[in-house]
Amino acid sequence: MLMPVYTAPVFYFGEVEYHVDESDGYVEVKVWRTGTDLSKSGTVTVRSRKSEPVSAEAGIDYVGISRNLDFAPGISMQTFRVTILDDLGQPELEGTESFELVLRMPMNGILGEPGKASVFINDSVSDLPKVQFREPVYTGEESDGQITATVYRSGDIRHKSTVRCYTRQGSAQVASDFDERPNTETSMISFLPGEAAKPCILSLVDDTLYEEGEELRLVLGNPKSDSQFGASVGALNETLVKIKDTADKPIIRFLETKYSVSEPKEAGAVATVRIPVVRLGDTSKVSVVRVHTKDGSAISGEDYYPVSQDIKFKQGDKEHVVELEVLFDGVREMREAFTLHLKPDENMVAKTQVTKVIVYIEETNSMADVTFPSLPHVVSLLHYDDVTRTTDSLHPPAGYPVICVTACNTKYPDYDKTGSICVSEHINNTLTHYRWLISAPAGPDGVTSPMRELDFDTFFTSSKMITLDSVYFQAGSRVQCAARAVHSNGDEGLELNSPIITISQEEGMCQPRKMGTVGAEPFSAKLRYTGADDQKHPNLIKVTVTMPHIDGMLPVISTRALTNFELTLSQDGTRVGNHRCSNLLDYNEVTTGHSFITALTRSPESVGDTAPYQFSNSLRGNSTLRFYRNLNLEACLWEFTSYFHMSELLTDCGGTIGTDGQVLNLVQSYVTLRVPLYVSYVFHSPVGTGGWQHFDLQSELRLTFVYDTAILWKDGIGSPPQAELQGALYPTSMRINEQGRLVVNFRTKARFRGLFVESHSGGRIKSDETPMSSMVMSVDHPGLTFNLTLVRSEPTYNQPVQQWTFTSDFAVRDYSGTYTVKLIPCTTAQNMEYTLPPVCSPREPVTFDLDIRFQQVSDPVAVEFSLNTQMFLLSKRSLWLSDGSMGFGQETDIAFSEGDTIYGRVMVDPVQNLGDSFFCSIEKVFLCTGADGYVPKYNPTKFEFGCLADSPSLLYRFKIIDKAQPETQARVFGDVSFNAVLAVDDPSAMSLVRQPGSDGFRLDSTAMFQVAAGREWYIHTIYTVRSKENANRGIGKRSLEYHSLVSTSNDLSLTPSSSKSNRSRRSTGDEVPEIAEDIRADNNRGTNIMHIALDRTKRRAGGSNELFTDGLETSGLNAKEEEDGLVTVVGALVGLLLTVLIIVTIILVLRSRQKDGKKGWIEGVQEVVKGSVSTEPMLVVRMQDCHNSSEV
Repeated sequence: MLMPVYTAPVFYFGEVEYHVDESDGYVEVKVWRTGTDLSKSGTVTVRSRKSEPVSAEAGIDYVGISRNLDFAPGISMQTFRVTILDDLGQPELEGTESFELVLRMPMNGILGEPGKASVFINDSVSDLPKVQFREPVYTGEESDGQITATVYRSGDIRHKSTVRCYTRQGSAQVASDFDERPNTETSMISFLPGEAAKPCILSLVDDTLYEEGEELRLVLGNPKSDSQFGASVGALNETLVKIKDTADKPIIRFLETKYSVSEPKEAGAVATVRIPVVRLGDTSKVSVVRVHTKDGSAISGEDYYPVSQDIKFKQGDKEHVVELEVLFDGVREMREAFTLHLKPDENMVAKTQVTKVIVYIEETNSMADVTFPSLPHVVSLLHYDDVTRTTDSLHPPAGYPVICVTACNTKYPDYDKTGSICVSEHINNTLTHYRWLISAPAGPDGVTSPMRELDFDTFFTSSKMITLDSVYFQAGSRVQCAARAVHSNGDEGLELNSPIITISQEEGMCQPRKMGTVGAEPFSAKLRYTGADDQKHPNLIKVTVTMPHIDGMLPVISTRALTNFELTLSQDGTRVGNHRCSNLLDYNEVTTGHSFITALTRSPESVGDTAPYQFSNSLRGNSTLRFYRNLNLEACLWEFTSYFHMSELLTDCGGTIGTDGQVLNLVQSYVTLRVPLYVSYVFHSPVGTGGWQHFDLQSELRLTFVYDTAILWKDGIGSPPQAELQGALYPTSMRINEQGRLVVNFRTKARFRGLFVESHSGGRIKSDETPMSSMVMSVDHPGLTFNLTLVRSEPTYNQPVQQWTFTSDFAVRDYSGTYTVKLIPCTTAQNMEYTLPPVCSPREPVTFDLDIRFQQVSDPVAVEFSLNTQMFLLSKRSLWLSDGSMGFGQETDIAFSEGDTIYGRVMVDPVQNLGDSFFCSIEKVFLCTGADGYVPKYNPTKFEFGCLADSPSLLYRFKIIDKAQPETQARVFGDVSFNAVLAVDDPSAMSLVRQPGSDGFRLDSTAMFQVAAGREWYIHTIYTVRSKENANRGIGKRSLEYHSLVSTSNDLSLTPSSSKSNRSRRSTGDEVPEIAEDIRADNNRGTNIMHIALDRTKRRAGGSNELFTDGLETSGLNAKEEEDGLVTVVGALVGLLLTVLIIVTIILVLRSRQKDGKKGWIEGVQEVVKGSVSTEPMLVVRMQDCHNSSEV
């Protein structure tokens, strides 16, 4: 049933006309359905049909269509496509064609308007004849003359068409670079019917000038066609043309790369080789290039004249010739070569190519043709005399050199046949060149390694000798020699290789304990002090290293670590620099006094050859024999011995001085010299790194001796175990400073998180926040105070190491005792970072007990001033008068009680055994004590004169004996007499006077007990030591020099050197006292100074009547009180002359003190308590070389 017309949906085309290009491929058409009710589906049929008149045809211009369009409920529009056919194969311009589309047979709807649509197909765009360039850029060379750009035509090409191809200049200019194509008919390109491509040819102007790349454009325009539709130009209507000028680029080069020239045949003649240098391309500019020769196998000055010159190419120049002159060198050799090089153009115009030429110098007879008549043989040096009887099956034993026996050697098996040939060929066997080849032993499966040439020498062997040393091979190694014959005129001939021989695995000189093993056997090393009795090497350290020998082993000894054996065993100079104390150095390479390798080539113990040719320097070489002198081949034992000074072991050999911390007595401790020793057993290995395999051992040699100074610590001092916080204290050094005060440096390490501090303003220990301070105190010296300072601290709270120092506030003579160091620990939180000043919490002090053994001592007087003499202070008269042959033992180490007689004795050092031929005569004896703990010393170079000269540092000074002028002696101190008498003036001491090389004196000790305890007395003696011929026994030498320094008083009781009034009158200059100027060896006058130990515990009852109180003593005497005292005791005359003497002496000494900056003698650190010169030679050498006397 049909729906009412007024409600039915209407079907109609969206457009009346559709226009489409033939090349589009399809046309899209819309059909609409409109109405009030689209809730039902609908259908309409679309068909295509020809238009009237017929224009487009189905199957040719489009694909016909007849189809239903279904509209679902609610759909108002449907789209469909009609395929348009393009005549791509043969485009044909047809103009506009059309066909029609109509709607038919609607269902659930009616047809509306428009019910017909026309489709117009236009091919005037796609098929229109179109011309354009094929490429956007064309590139060509100026030398080609032209560049062709292709113009192609598309679309309908059935008709003839034309287009203009014309130029537009850019960097390329018309006429100079190309021929113009004008925008006129002359530049027309014609396409005949069917033609799709045509060339547009651009003619280039080829000149000789070089130009960089240039550009221009080719443009298409004014297209025309015979068809009614005309023609068009495509999108690529322009193209860029680039013109290159490679052919004109200037290039300078050698014409050839190799040249040959024959060497002249006679001296003075020259052969010339001409080598052209050419320039290609543009020659309009100037170029300058340098040519120079460089050595190859040919050497300049010997084989050719060197050349280094500039070549200038002017305008138009294309070639220059370099002439090289080759010389006659008179040496027969292979072809030699050198090179000629071309440098870049200095003007940077031309490019250089082929910049190197090789010039060969050809020899007319490059090689002498001499050769051995037969192959050489390799035999052991043991069998060198029995080569003829040595069978081929006899393998050379391991551990002994092998020798290469050539056919021209008189020991060759067939020399009776080959010798005449050698003579006729003029072969000189002494000039033969040898090479050695070696390979590792064959494996268990019999597989052998290739033979490798030995191309490295060791410091004592060579691999280019007639013999090959046994260090290069081992049991089972395969060895071969190559020998090159040499003509008697020096021309080298051909080389022949010997048959390969295998070293015996069963027979050897020194086989290992277990066959087939290689390793390091134990060695022994000793360090010994030779002493003064050794005739050849007195007072030296003897180092002896002994080790077993194994075949093929090379022993290496050094005090430095051994690495990189390829370099260490070579001739390289680093061996000499790194291993100055080793057996790697020949005797002429060492910098020390002695060496392990000496100039001897054989051991004195060896009588005759222990093995054939073992000591033949012609076959083995002197350097090899010097090394093997240390090998006892019969015992299979190496022994290396050398001697060193102590300073050499420390500075050159890497030795160190340490302590075992063991105290011998108050002032002596054991000290150990440690020398590291590295021993390597080295074996050659063709496959090892650097050609060597090695087994390295290490030891440390120790030598312990007594060291006369305070103790040194090696281990730190720990805090008490019960302490809440732990730490460690490490003493580092102690010394007595110039004021005689004790200075101790030490390090601490906190065993907690935090650090030690000098002081802290407050804490949780005391409620009143009293400042806490670290301190130093000593129970043994309760009156001694110290100044403690923190020097530096590591910037961390994690167990920092801190450095401290403390100094005594005044001086005492003996600092020995226990010192308690109390340090304030300051703790921090775990996560707190270090700040300055540190933020921390103070805790209870941590105590460290520091045992110090340190006494101020008078330094031993240098041998230069003591003349190898000894001075003793004795308490027993019998010892004083004895001949000293039994020694004085402990009697010299004694303290004198009040009332004891002090017996002084000076004698020539008995160690020198010179006493019988010399006389010793005492001239003057001085007695003095220092102020403020000062210890007088005698060292003129530092203007220290002991008791000889007045000094502000001396509290009292007396001249108690003067043989030449006894009237100037001081007789008493206060009211107590010295009773000082020379032995020559004591009738009961004649037995001492008669002893050659000895003299003495005596005095009472009572006067010295008048000063307060703690004041130390020193006695200073001046004496002469003369041979018998010049001695004047019993009478002192009188001279005017004494009168200038002495008083006419016969009772010089005391010198108030601590008086302020006297100090103010002293001169500021430093002058040597005249009495000290004559103390030297060439004047036979010597001096010595000693400390007098007083025992105050045994004083007599009522013996405490001191001359001065402590208070007066420390503050200094008043000048007037001293002067009155003098007048009272000895009279006004004595006081007057004494004043004159004081003034003169003070002026001289003050002037001398200004020269304190002068360099002093190197002082030994040996502390001498009662004997001024050590009889232990080692201690003197060691201590004088290394340590100042006051530093520990």
